[in-house]
Amino acid sequence: MRPRKVTLEESIDRLARETGATPSFVDKVRALFLGRGIDLEDSSEPYTAALHEAFRRHAEIRHQLGEARASLATLHANIAEMGEVFQDHLIRLRALRDAIERRHAAHEGHRSERSVDAPRLVPGEHDLAMVPGPEDLQ
Repeated sequence: MRPRKVTLEESIDRLARETGATPSFVDKVRALFLGRGIDLEDSSEPYTAALHEAFRRHAEIRHQLGEARASLATLHANIAEMGEVFQDHLIRLRALRDAIERRHAAHEGHRSERSVDAPRLVPGEHDLAMVPGPEDLQ
């Protein structure tokens, strides 16, 4: 007794279940065969290796895509956290700048009060005595 032939449709369905292939991928595989004029009721034997490879690659790509999405979500969370940290630093830096500006303004105000009270110098009181003369030796 001859073993019953496995059709393309049955192989596609079985591989889709085993690999968790998306319905759109399964539809594209079916359309590929139909577009080439190959009936889905034909034997899948000549195409078994290619079907296994296609479904395996599709599963691998889906897995990698899932990992990439998870990494992207982690990256977005890290960027958001970093933004919060930078915002906190910015607030602290602005507070420090304002405090320094207030101290500087208070110091300038204190200096101007001192300069009013400080004794005034008379011109020549602390001048160095310099006699103009020729620059060459005499």
